[in-house]
Amino acid sequence: MLTLAAIERLRALAAARGPLLIATDLDGTLAPIQERAADARVPESTLAVLERLTSAARVAVITGRDLNTARRMVPVRDVVIVGSHGLEPSCDSDLLPAIDLVALSAALEGIEQRVITAVPSAFLHIERKAISTAFHYRAAPELEAPLRHTLEHLPEGLRLRDGRMVLEVLPSAQSGKGLALTALAKQFRSHSMFILGDDATDVDMFRAAAALAKDNVHVLLGGVSGGRETPPEIAEMADIMLRSTEESREALETVARALGV
Repeated sequence: MLTLAAIERLRALAAARGPLLIATDLDGTLAPIQERAADARVPESTLAVLERLTSAARVAVITGRDLNTARRMVPVRDVVIVGSHGLEPSCDSDLLPAIDLVALSAALEGIEQRVITAVPSAFLHIERKAISTAFHYRAAPELEAPLRHTLEHLPEGLRLRDGRMVLEVLPSAQSGKGLALTALAKQFRSHSMFILGDDATDVDMFRAAAALAKDNVHVLLGGVSGGRETPPEIAEMADIMLRSTEESREALETVARALGV
C-alpha cells in the first residue's frame, strides 16, 4: 500500500503543468521478475491502467527487452515502446542511433559461440534479442564469474552491460535509457514526468530526468525495490520508493485518478 506522502506527491505531479510524460521500465517495475525471462508477464490490471493513462498523458516503456517482445508484453496501442536500451524505438527520433543489423547479427553470433565453447552450460541461459544477446545467470549464479571472464574482451563495436542477474552484449553506439528518455521528453515537449525503474540500467534514466528537472521540468522519480538486486543509487535518487510491481500499479492508478481518467 502506498504511503500518504507518496500519494500526495503523485497527486501534485498530476496537477503540474503538462504535457505529462510517464516513462517506465518493464521487468521488475511493471512485470514481476521471473526465474526465466520468457515467463514474465505484465498483469492485466496494470495494462488497463496504462491504457487509461494514454488518454491524458504520453506513456512510454523504456526497456532492455527487444521491441517485438516488449510490444507483446505491453500490447497497448498508444504506449510508446523503446526497446534494447534505446536502440529500438517504436517512434521516429533523430536523437536515437541507427544500427547496421546485418553486421551486428554476425558479431553477436560470434560472441554466442565463444560463450558456448567456454561455458557450455550457459547454452540454456542465452537470450538472443533483435539487436543484443543476454546471458542470464539468475537460475545458475555460478555462471556469473565464467561469463564475465569470457565476455571481458569484446570486438570493436560491442560493449557489455550489467543488469539484474544478466550480462548483455549490445552495440557500443551511444544509447541507453537516459538518452531514450531525453529524446522522448524533447519530442513530446514534456513539462512534467513520472519515471519508474528498479535496476542499474534505470539509474541512467533517473539521472537524465534529474538533468531535465534543472530546466523547470516537474520530475517525480519512483524507485521500485527489488531487494539486494536493486542498486543503492535507485533508492538514493528516488522521490518515492515502491516495494513491488503491485505498488507500481497503485502509483499509476493514483496518477490516473488524479488526472480524471
